[in-house]
Amino acid sequence: MGHRDEDLVPNLDDSVLRAIQSLDLGPLTAPFPFFRWAGGPGGTYMAAATIALVLLFNRRAWLLAVAAIAGGVWYEVLIAVAHRARPTADQVLRITERPGSTSFPSGHVIFLTIDLAVLMLCIGHRYLPAWGNRTGWTVVGLIALLVAVSRVYVGAHWPLDVLASLLVAFGWVCLVASIRRISEPA
Repeated sequence: MGHRDEDLVPNLDDSVLRAIQSLDLGPLTAPFPFFRWAGGPGGTYMAAATIALVLLFNRRAWLLAVAAIAGGVWYEVLIAVAHRARPTADQVLRITERPGSTSFPSGHVIFLTIDLAVLMLCIGHRYLPAWGNRTGWTVVGLIALLVAVSRVYVGAHWPLDVLASLLVAFGWVCLVASIRRISEPA
């Protein structure tokens, strides 16, 4: 008997979540508490610090930084539209965090990914050589991926929800950066 299409996403989410939670991530879990703070209660401070660093090191990029950080509004829009339940104790191997709200989108992933991308776009792009830019963007991508994995690992989100949140964040930053009036002065 074949699978039903409506079972595909939950089954994929469930199997990927269980695979991630069954891993021993060892020292990779060390930044998880920081991610929890920086993407949650500390998010406003992180955004303010990002803007402050841009103003300090590349004042001309202020509009790009503010426009990109404003992408955090997508979290509010998506949370109002999508009401996907978070994983429950009977669905996952462990839940070490019990945030409020819904599973989609992940504010931690959206906010931290945008903050990191803004720093790279507004400061890294200006000061790093070409190879440094490639390395910097690789580091941004790896940290954003680790933030996403952390949210699944602690049982706060489904894998497809953090993947979609990564796409929302990077998509927004790419859209803002593609608007010449905003990105050209940077």
